[in-house]
Amino acid sequence: MNTRRATVTRGTGRDVLLDATLQLIGERGLHAITLREVADAAGLSLGSTTYHFADREALMLAALGRYADSVVTRCEAALVKAELETASPRALMRSVFEDFSASYCEPNRMLAQLEMYTEAARNPAVAEISARCLAAYRGLLLGAFGIAGLDEDEARARVNRVLVYADGLALQSAADGTPCELQPDASTVLWALATTPL
Repeated sequence: MNTRRATVTRGTGRDVLLDATLQLIGERGLHAITLREVADAAGLSLGSTTYHFADREALMLAALGRYADSVVTRCEAALVKAELETASPRALMRSVFEDFSASYCEPNRMLAQLEMYTEAARNPAVAEISARCLAAYRGLLLGAFGIAGLDEDEARARVNRVLVYADGLALQSAADGTPCELQPDASTVLWALATTPL
């Protein structure tokens, strides 16, 4: 008997399946996994998978949607840190970059996010989920820039270049075969991008 199945608490099967799916998306890609493999990784039966999700597409969308929810929650939490109100602008940007790093550098999260971005170009449902993630990152940056004293129009103009840099770092680390290893000067470059006038 599979001992993992014995440890799954009643009523948590859906959550366990979503966790396993996101893990596998990061490890193998969106299109390289089956329902059976997800069930095996979750320590559940295939029947449990099909009980919770009508098909593979529904499972993938639910896993990506849950990932987007976690990004939104993380970004919102980052903006209510008490220390941000009294931080210097540079310390504020360092804190924001640490939040980006935490999101990008958890095992498989960054790779799953890159998979989501690529799939968004082909699948409108995934594009909606991807847009939620990007909106959360933009909200985090706009909030941080506002706390740092930038006016809203100037902050909006700077947000996209910071996001492009952060996503570029993630893509570069994946292309180098070292996902989650960001450049050591990344926070310095982020500061320059955030503070250099356009």
